[in-house]
Amino acid sequence: MGFALFVVGAAAIGLLIIDRSFNLGLPIGLFQNPLFWFAYVALLALSTMVRFVRQQTVLVIERLGRYNRSLTAGVNFVWPIVERVAYTFDLREQVIDVPEQDAITKDNATVTIDGVLYYKIVNAKDAAYGAQDIRRAIINLAQTSMRSAIGSMELDKTFENRSEINERVVRAVSDAAQLWGAHVTRYEIKDIAMPESLRQSMERQMKAERDKRATVLESEGVKQSEINRAEGEKQAAILRAEGQAKAIELVRTQITQVGGDQAVQLEVAKSAIEQYGRLAKAGNSLVLMGDGADPAGWIAKAMAVLKAVNAGPASSEAQRRAQPWREAE
Repeated sequence: MGFALFVVGAAAIGLLIIDRSFNLGLPIGLFQNPLFWFAYVALLALSTMVRFVRQQTVLVIERLGRYNRSLTAGVNFVWPIVERVAYTFDLREQVIDVPEQDAITKDNATVTIDGVLYYKIVNAKDAAYGAQDIRRAIINLAQTSMRSAIGSMELDKTFENRSEINERVVRAVSDAAQLWGAHVTRYEIKDIAMPESLRQSMERQMKAERDKRATVLESEGVKQSEINRAEGEKQAAILRAEGQAKAIELVRTQITQVGGDQAVQLEVAKSAIEQYGRLAKAGNSLVLMGDGADPAGWIAKAMAVLKAVNAGPASSEAQRRAQPWREAE
């Protein structure tokens, strides 16, 4: 508004000078009226006194070269001539792209760090008179803090502890930025670069570590498999033993009942016939011992046992045939 009024006044003065010099008779009687110039001067003074400050903006006012006050959002008044707007600050969060920097780790590895820093002005007076260039001061301090943080860690830790590095930089910069009227909210590492030879060496190291873990896991799997197999065999053996014990117990119970001995003799005869048959198929010669040398005899004995079982305990002849050893007695 003040600039527009200045242009209007300059144009009016120019028309007056031209009209008087060339007697053109221009309709500029209004410009020759003293009331117009009185109102113009008053309006011009008022425009220079009024300051409309935007939201999240602060104006630092100096009176006769000294700090006087800070103007916040809204309508404000400034005395012309004796007061002036010395600094203007934006209270919104600012982003600084910290330039890339080389740093040496604790194990003498060189890396290149690239990051961004976020800050905002919290005190306009300190920001105006605390530092000549607050952005440059924050950038330099952030770079120094970053190199210090990297120098206290080994190369592997720099990739694992990015959050710790960011926190250390924020703490270091915030302590100094308070004197400058600024508050550092956060710092983020965008990238950590390293020489190609160092990168290849780290890749080989990581590959060897992965191969080692794979070998250990494979051996653990084999170990667990053998343990499971042994445990299974153990359980199977226990179950088989329990089954055999129950079978023996059942056989013993059945033998003690009526006709149990005849059943045993029948099973023995059947087993003997099967075994003699296998021996006959396996070779050309067959050796028979005792009374079993006569095939007809031991077949007749087996049949006698079978008949004795079918006839029951009432037939003494069947028992005698099924138990030929009692004749010897």
